[in-house]
Amino acid sequence: MSTYRIEDAGRLARVVSGQVDAGKLTLFSTMKNEMGFLPAFLAHYRAIGFEQFLIFDDASDDGTTAYLASQPDCVVMHSNLGFGAEILYRDPDGETRKERAGTYFKIALPHLFFDGAYVAYVDADEFLLLPPGVSSIAEVVDRLAAEGAPSAIATVVEFFPADVSGLSGALPQSFDGLIEAYPYFQAEKLVHLVPGAQPELLGKSKTARLFKQFEIEPKVERRGLQRIYMSSKARKAQQFQKSPRHKTPLVLRNAESRLTGSHYANLAPSSTVLLTVAHFVFTAQFADKIARAMTWGAHANGASKYRYYAELLQRMQAKEGSFLDENSRRYEGPQQLIDAGLMRW
Repeated sequence: MSTYRIEDAGRLARVVSGQVDAGKLTLFSTMKNEMGFLPAFLAHYRAIGFEQFLIFDDASDDGTTAYLASQPDCVVMHSNLGFGAEILYRDPDGETRKERAGTYFKIALPHLFFDGAYVAYVDADEFLLLPPGVSSIAEVVDRLAAEGAPSAIATVVEFFPADVSGLSGALPQSFDGLIEAYPYFQAEKLVHLVPGAQPELLGKSKTARLFKQFEIEPKVERRGLQRIYMSSKARKAQQFQKSPRHKTPLVLRNAESRLTGSHYANLAPSSTVLLTVAHFVFTAQFADKIARAMTWGAHANGASKYRYYAELLQRMQAKEGSFLDENSRRYEGPQQLIDAGLMRW
């Protein structure tokens, strides 16, 4: 297995469409077959002030590649390494570890183009929400720069419909449409900012609460030689994979500051800025996303979480299950997120 450093990304991936402008406020994302979310995704992030999109496209075959190539503010990159391919990554501190290629590209590709700039990192079903009174992401970047903060944390808040019947129909093509179709969130604090340190994670994600409510239990599947012997690592990989309660969507890219994985940066984030990412998991695409993830197998631990999502969906459909509990709230605006401790400004 080859070992790669950040600087190797330039020979492992290539620009196939567009041209990077290092002076533009840029959002990076990795995508595979995301045409369902793309129109809403791009419109939302343009509306809050992003000027350029750098996309690692993992061999999409649903029109995503052509759609991105037709957008003048999008730069598309490809690689012969698929998202789920395992590699060895040696970080700038000299530590070597196994990574999926997709995570490596998330860490490394923005470093090819940006120096001394803040870069955003989100997925296609994640929509960054700005604090009350803030109209542009540039205001957030300016505040981080004034503080000397190398990054900003966001809580990852899962949005959902009232009940399982809300997972039917077509996926809305705008952020407002998504909020109208999937308007509920849990008003429960998930992140505590710690000055000079990484955040403290609190509570449970909505996914974890639903697994408990519908009695979804971890099950170990043994295949092939695993029927004779199965390592503890392989068993652990089939346990519940926790849905993220936070991520680091804004990171300063320079010699000292960098993303280190899907959710963390290497330096302590701002202790005064907490953003929110609206994560649209429970949508009209839920069943299709489960099927694609299990076939694709490129997600963490062979997409074991999606096996449990499939069981959850089956049980909810059988019981006409509700997503709501005593802490579910219909979203009306970002002040609710401030009040719930899910955002700080």
